[in-house]
Amino acid sequence: MKKNKLLGFVSGFICLALALPSIGSAKTPPATAEAFAAAPSISKVSISADGNRIAFGYTTATEETQVRVLDLPSKKTVGVSVGDKKLRGLYFEDGGDILITASDTIRGFGPKSEIFRTFSFDFETANIRNLLATGGMVREYNSGVRLHSLLPDAPNRVIMSAYDVNNSDLISLNLYEVATNGVQVVTKALGNSNTVDWITDRSGSPLARVDHDPQRMTTKLFLLGENKQYWEALKLDNTPNEGISLMGLSRQGRIIFSKPFESEFGELFSMDPKTGATTTFLRADGTELESVFRDPWSDVVIGVSVGGLEPMDQMISPDLQAAQGTLEATFPDKMVSITDTTQDRKKIVARIETPSTPPEYVMLNVDGPKLTRLGEAYPGLKDVPMGRLQAMTFKARDGAEIPVYVTLPPGDQDIKNAPTIIFPHGGPESRDEPRFDYWSQFMATRGYVVIQPQFRGSTGFGKAHRLAGYRQWGKRMQDDVSDAVAWAVKEGLSDPKRVCIVGGSYGGYAALAGATLTPDLYRCVVSVAGVADLPRMIEQEKAAAGTARAANVNYWSDHIGADDRAAMEAASPRRLADQVRAPILLMHGRDDTVVRFEQSTIMANALKAAGKPYKFVELKGEDHWLSRTETRQQMLTELEAFLREHLGPGVN
Repeated sequence: MKKNKLLGFVSGFICLALALPSIGSAKTPPATAEAFAAAPSISKVSISADGNRIAFGYTTATEETQVRVLDLPSKKTVGVSVGDKKLRGLYFEDGGDILITASDTIRGFGPKSEIFRTFSFDFETANIRNLLATGGMVREYNSGVRLHSLLPDAPNRVIMSAYDVNNSDLISLNLYEVATNGVQVVTKALGNSNTVDWITDRSGSPLARVDHDPQRMTTKLFLLGENKQYWEALKLDNTPNEGISLMGLSRQGRIIFSKPFESEFGELFSMDPKTGATTTFLRADGTELESVFRDPWSDVVIGVSVGGLEPMDQMISPDLQAAQGTLEATFPDKMVSITDTTQDRKKIVARIETPSTPPEYVMLNVDGPKLTRLGEAYPGLKDVPMGRLQAMTFKARDGAEIPVYVTLPPGDQDIKNAPTIIFPHGGPESRDEPRFDYWSQFMATRGYVVIQPQFRGSTGFGKAHRLAGYRQWGKRMQDDVSDAVAWAVKEGLSDPKRVCIVGGSYGGYAALAGATLTPDLYRCVVSVAGVADLPRMIEQEKAAAGTARAANVNYWSDHIGADDRAAMEAASPRRLADQVRAPILLMHGRDDTVVRFEQSTIMANALKAAGKPYKFVELKGEDHWLSRTETRQQMLTELEAFLREHLGPGVN
């Protein structure tokens, strides 16, 4: 088994601008694949409890990922190299240590999996500690290590969970209080084999846990009684995957949670941690409730994100509402996302962006001076003309209104009869948002119209829209994607003879389904980490889980419709390779733990056997999310060459 490399200490001065070389050509596009693929030069920006220090992910000129910490009063900067790991999150705890969450793809007890670890970094001594990763092989090689609470009243201590043995010698998700010096670990609570989540009060004492039984398909919420015994406060039946999510606390200390929403647009519930009495905390009306923001210092729910064609963040706390308003007034017509605050909320860190403007980070000082610009995420794309995004809807063949985002090539010219890329999102229970997206902008800056249909099955547009995608792989979901082509052609936007379909993950499946189920519709097809064989995918999920009744197996079986094997086979592109007419580009990360690399190899083999044109590109060392700069650049370079060969040049 592969051992993780320790994070390495570095020191230096802050430099938020990253110079990127350009690649010359006879007709140079606005920015190179290298510029679009570059890792953000500043990311994951966090601020300390007292506001004196800023921590952020930083990419050096040699593409090394570091975490850097800037002490604002002294201007001193120190940092730590993330090495070959992938940076996933940054947090300060109340004592001033920086908590670094990073992941690595490793093989532990079974197939490769993405292992997340939390490290603490001491600014003063530069000591680095790997938290809660010692104490046996089970704890070292599991993906359940999670940071739960920063314990605002206990400096240099945090609450974490990890899978380990319990008193019954069973593997369970247990709760621990961990000293950030990496030495002391105190067991706060032991779970059982079905435990999936915990929540604690401000002092770190457990309030509740959630158990999910994938065999019986039940989810239960247990409260800790005065006798230190857990009692069942809520039970949900018919939950093939986890049915209760612990979201945080109210200002009064009540537990805020969600469950499969019975309302059309979503609901949060509030539970008394002593009696279990439950009321509605927040109910969305007209626009879907998508996510929750939690104050890291108190675990109090402070805001929500709502969906629709133009999603937005809405703060609950009056002080953060005021800060949001100030930032939106300062940056009109831009998306403002509050990402962190000091403990007293006098300093606010926010990300500012538009679909055509790469993100930048700023700090709002409520007491003045008002605004400090912290850095741009993609300085190599500064002042590069970007595509113009339009949000609208179209009617599907059955009359349903389908939301869609259209990104037009840069410039103010009227676009007609243009070469077009249909770009369905992954998930499929996911969505696109009108934020800066390097992939769609890369294609738009090559002169292509990029169309992103929010087909049925997508989130963000209500319960009915989401549920309409269940058991519709290759059917209604795919029809919506095809109908986006017909709509764009009818509108005069797209040339019907110059349409390609490009997608990743589920979008990769939709691309391959387009090539096999509607072979006359597309001139070329690109699948990145796409699913090619649905029965094989279910088998792979069972093998990875070690059982036919795990939450993820239940989910995919339910969503795809695993009880109808004939339907799964009929919707599997690998089994329909003889229908393909357009050339296909397959790309897949070798370390993909979500859609296994084998899905693309079996598609390539089927295309080869059928004598169909294809190219298969292995992205070495890459995961499902294209986390590596080198392979992200490889993907974009291959994509650009393939589109130019088969779709032709874009709009000038």
